[in-house]
Amino acid sequence: MIPLHPWCSAIVMVVVARITSITATARLEADRQAGSNRLNATSIITTVSPAWSLRERPPLNSMTPFRRPAMIRYLSQTIESVHTMRTTFSFDQKRTIATLSAAIAIRMLGIFLVLPVFTLYGERLTDSRPLIGLAFGSYGLTNAMLQIPFGRLSDRFGRKPLLLISLALHGVGSVLAAVPPNIFALIAARLIQGTGALSSVAFALVADSVDEKNRATAMAFLGASIGLSFVGGVLVGPIIADLSGYASLFWLSGLLSLLAAVYVAVAVKEPPREPTTTDVAGARPSISSVLTNPDIVKLDICGFLMSFFMSSFFFYFPLLARQHVPLQSYYLLLGPMLLTGIIVMFGASRASDKGWAKTAGVASFIVLSISGWLLFRDNGLELQIHPFTVLTIAGMLFFGGFSSLEPILPSLITKASPKTAYGTALGTYSSLQFLGSFAGGAAAGFLSTLGMGYILIALLIATVSGMLLMATIRTV
Repeated sequence: MIPLHPWCSAIVMVVVARITSITATARLEADRQAGSNRLNATSIITTVSPAWSLRERPPLNSMTPFRRPAMIRYLSQTIESVHTMRTTFSFDQKRTIATLSAAIAIRMLGIFLVLPVFTLYGERLTDSRPLIGLAFGSYGLTNAMLQIPFGRLSDRFGRKPLLLISLALHGVGSVLAAVPPNIFALIAARLIQGTGALSSVAFALVADSVDEKNRATAMAFLGASIGLSFVGGVLVGPIIADLSGYASLFWLSGLLSLLAAVYVAVAVKEPPREPTTTDVAGARPSISSVLTNPDIVKLDICGFLMSFFMSSFFFYFPLLARQHVPLQSYYLLLGPMLLTGIIVMFGASRASDKGWAKTAGVASFIVLSISGWLLFRDNGLELQIHPFTVLTIAGMLFFGGFSSLEPILPSLITKASPKTAYGTALGTYSSLQFLGSFAGGAAAGFLSTLGMGYILIALLIATVSGMLLMATIRTV
């Protein structure tokens, strides 16, 4: 086993030191320029180095001997994006982004808590792996069916009421999933869980609140909340299940949905929105105008393929990890994955804001294909000989690729759609995304009876298709 403690500690120390430097520099710069417009933290850090802080930047030739290594520069420049919220967004925007990020984190934590043990939970009810896979993915089916209706309803009646309804439905499904008498009752409970179609409404509210040039960065915070929930859920879920039983995870998921609903009701302030087509002309935004936009259709399919890969990967990865890595060492896998996901996510959001979204999207699908190839080859001797190393690298690649696509795709959706149809466009995207989750879980359960090679073929088809679609979009 490769000890990663020193490596993780070094990265954390660099991150903490860099964030401290960023905070001090931005605060002093803001004080010095009191009365002027608030500066962007990114512009401060890219033009001011800690060595000369607030002094005028010296000429390039005098800087050259003191330039930091490329890896450290990249790490610090991507981590500093976290600080961008302090100086780029208004108070109301920061509150909206923070509140929605917290609500999504609480909600997704309830989902990811059961992820590492869901197959074991299903095996208590049936021996059929395809039925377990169906229960695993059925959450995504109803979520996909309701994303468009919830998005359109939020365009007409507002985002906040639909957020509360979504959280309530998810909570009810979670409670029912805690007490299923058989596998079919569990499938039904998961279908009810999926009726809490939250994503399109949450992303639409962010799009309402933030201007276009900073939208990808804002959505990265929502994506980061999903990443943090994943790591926390996968890490804590098995411990809770061992102490209190598998059903306790679903009870906890229902409680978390209730807490998220209370938090949204108290803390979310919905910004004024431009009148929709309904307000102006007596007709709702046409879904046909969204579905006939070729770029939106391509991005929707990319969302489907990304989620298909994610669901299939998550169905297998905990099982593989359990075979090769003891539970007490699980955090050694998750630490590098978390750090990679956060760094790459904010780096990708910066690239998207600067017009490199298409390139970043293509690269992300390439990275996903490599992660799948590492894990799911039939003759994967490396996994048998060096399981910890292969699992760590594959997990980092997967989380990096997925975390990069998570903020880029919805940001491009909003750029390609009219502002009055954000809810409809994002609802369409989220529908395909959750349909991909359903298809990925169901396919993983079925293909598990045939062999790893079949799921690898399916994942490679998904990633190659995603690469080709991203390469041909025109919205940048």
